[in-house]
Amino acid sequence: LGVMGANLALNIAEKGFQVAVFNRTSAKTASFLKEHESEKFAANLNGYETMKAFAASLKKPRRAFILVQAGAATDSTIEQLKEVLENGDIIIDTGNANFKDQDKRAAQLESQGLRFLGMGISGGEEGARKGPAFFPGGTPSVWEEVRPIVEAAAAKAEDGRPCVTFNGKGGAGSCVKMYHNAGEYAVLQIWGEAYTALLAFGFDNDQIADVFESWKADGFLKSYMLDISIAACRAREAAGNYLSEKVKDRIGSKGTGLWSAQEALEVGVPAPSLSMAVISRQMTMCKEERIANCKAFPNFPRGPSAEARDKSPN
Repeated sequence: LGVMGANLALNIAEKGFQVAVFNRTSAKTASFLKEHESEKFAANLNGYETMKAFAASLKKPRRAFILVQAGAATDSTIEQLKEVLENGDIIIDTGNANFKDQDKRAAQLESQGLRFLGMGISGGEEGARKGPAFFPGGTPSVWEEVRPIVEAAAAKAEDGRPCVTFNGKGGAGSCVKMYHNAGEYAVLQIWGEAYTALLAFGFDNDQIADVFESWKADGFLKSYMLDISIAACRAREAAGNYLSEKVKDRIGSKGTGLWSAQEALEVGVPAPSLSMAVISRQMTMCKEERIANCKAFPNFPRGPSAEARDKSPN
């Protein structure tokens, strides 16, 4: 019952489904139920202190969603579930797992009579609560069992369609989610470079945001990634200065972008925007080295530069 797990449970319960929740520390389960006891849908939330009691509460075939950190924590949770589930029950892993690991999990669980769905979630904490995009893949027969729940909880496109579709066997869903994340890497890198170029020409943050707004108005570049870039440009502290002046130019990575670049290289598919986005992220992680290099070359020769005289968005 971390933030993602708690928010997804609330989302599904609010859509009218009965939701059972379990956390390895029962105090957190009790706290979660207490915190949300005044919600209109509180009767749809049910907490359990043991994995056995949790499994016993589920309607057959049981559908157990896992929302824990990808890797060892996921494997440990699956092992615990295997002890209390029966043939035909379904394990749904929502972590950002490598699709090859999901292939192995699907094969292993299917050989033991269980069914598996690897289903990444896009939208973060807010998306989990209000409606994310889902990327399911795994045992084909699972999809129809969970489809009503997932489609109800998913974000909706402008035409009303739920932002989810079944992607195929094994780790197919996690593979599509991996490249979904990778696409965001590349797009955000493009906006970061556009911001830097405009800043070098003398534009301030609000002027850059105006340029981005004009590009958005053209329609083709309209996207959530551009929206948050505009918001980041305009963000200010209480004192009035731009928040970007205080943001440390270092960013981490959960691995999906790197895996995507590696897969592209292995199969011989050029993905330059993605690869450069991954490399740029890795460069930010070397903050101390970049500072040292800057001090070592204080008078690094610069090439000719141009002066921007017309700063209008048009």
